[in-house]
Amino acid sequence: MINSTLRRELGVVLLTAIGIGAMVGSGIYTTPGLIASVSGPLSVLAIVLISVITAILMYILAELGKIYPRAGGIYYFSKEVLGDLSGFITGLSYYFCCFIGTAAIIYSFLLYLSYYIPGIAVGLTLTPLGIAIAIAILAIVTIINVIGIKYGAGLNLILTLVRMAPLLAFIVIGFSKINTNNFQPLAPYGFGSIGLAIAFGFWMFVGFESLVLVSEEVKQPEKVIMKSAIATVVIVSAIYILLISAFIGAVNWEGLGIAEKDWKSLGTLSSPLADVSRALGVMGLAEVMVLGAVIASAGCFSDWVLLQGRVAYALSRENRLWKPLAYVHPRFGTPSNALIFSSILTAIIMILIPSFPNVILISMITEFIPYGISALSFAVLRRVPRLMLLGYIGFVISTLYIYWACWPWTLTGVIIAMASLILYSALVKSATYLSELKKNAWYIAYLIGLTLISLLGDRTFEYNNFLPVSPLNVFPMPYDTITVIVFSTAIFAWAYKTQKQFLN
Repeated sequence: MINSTLRRELGVVLLTAIGIGAMVGSGIYTTPGLIASVSGPLSVLAIVLISVITAILMYILAELGKIYPRAGGIYYFSKEVLGDLSGFITGLSYYFCCFIGTAAIIYSFLLYLSYYIPGIAVGLTLTPLGIAIAIAILAIVTIINVIGIKYGAGLNLILTLVRMAPLLAFIVIGFSKINTNNFQPLAPYGFGSIGLAIAFGFWMFVGFESLVLVSEEVKQPEKVIMKSAIATVVIVSAIYILLISAFIGAVNWEGLGIAEKDWKSLGTLSSPLADVSRALGVMGLAEVMVLGAVIASAGCFSDWVLLQGRVAYALSRENRLWKPLAYVHPRFGTPSNALIFSSILTAIIMILIPSFPNVILISMITEFIPYGISALSFAVLRRVPRLMLLGYIGFVISTLYIYWACWPWTLTGVIIAMASLILYSALVKSATYLSELKKNAWYIAYLIGLTLISLLGDRTFEYNNFLPVSPLNVFPMPYDTITVIVFSTAIFAWAYKTQKQFLN
């Protein structure tokens, strides 16, 4: 008989450590240069807006986590509120995000580690030795999380505290070297560039939903989840806003060998915080930033290994994935089979897809679809006008992000989500399948519509295009944004009306 009971061992401190640990990873060490390259000083405003967006989405997820404190929360939110098919598409999409995103984080960890261990990477490609080391480290971290969540979360707490120190050091030294002239003009590439900056910048914030994925293992979830959510968003947002401000102000153009105000060239920096530190002549800080990046990546993928197992566990417990993945180890009280299986998928992705940026983009698209559907679930469940409005805002913001994440990756993410329809047909009876398709027609229209708008949208939102077709520019900025808002509003109204009838 399969044991499927998880232990409640997480309090505010450990849960907050999981939230911060999932967010503060390789992104903050690699993304500042990329954000600055597309928007210059406007990057600071982009991070402020991302912080606000994150706070809205975090509040929605935390509220849902209090109502449905179950492992793999995002899956259960949509399943319980929107129905079985919606839950399955959302849950499977998010599961793809988890094990693909974990591969990207481990990949970046090895690239940073190559600074100290020559021979494990050539450029952005891991060598066979690098892949072997990555898999070995992945195995060790998986074992730690199998032994018990309090040990996995404890490891994350230690790594979280350690990884914050380099960021705080950069903020202090960066502000001491600040050049206010770097902030003029504020928007060298126009205010429209803020959309692309937000698309890239959100990689630094990904993972905030981790708090609700382990909600079944939280003590007093009705109190602890919201407290941890607030602490996580406030701490991470404050650090990121200060750090990006320090980064923009501390750029020494001559020291970097870049023409003054040539922001686009910052996108070529592989380790922007370390490179800016070297350009300032603070070599000790540069070394600390590289070490911090290694530690941050290690801690972040430790957190994601912990979380991805919970999503697989939740799906299998509902007979939506291989049933043995619902097994809970009798001694350790963790979903050991789900953890091991998910890590195997991560290792396969890491080996088969060598492009770090491409893996990131796929994982981001498959993450924001669940964000949007969770916001919709919140609006349907909470019929108080102000809370419905909050859910609507969360849905529209998530839809905008999916568009900003660029063609052809919108198409790639949608294909992954749509593939779940085929798998679902094999899991349920024909009558149930047809009934669920009718009930969730809005969801299918939403996915198809996202692809069409991305294809018809502004050419600014194209990145690493591997297809012969580019965005057609039928809806240039700002008409593309208006189109996305109108489209998402129509889908929201359609879904709300349909699902309210379903709940009644």
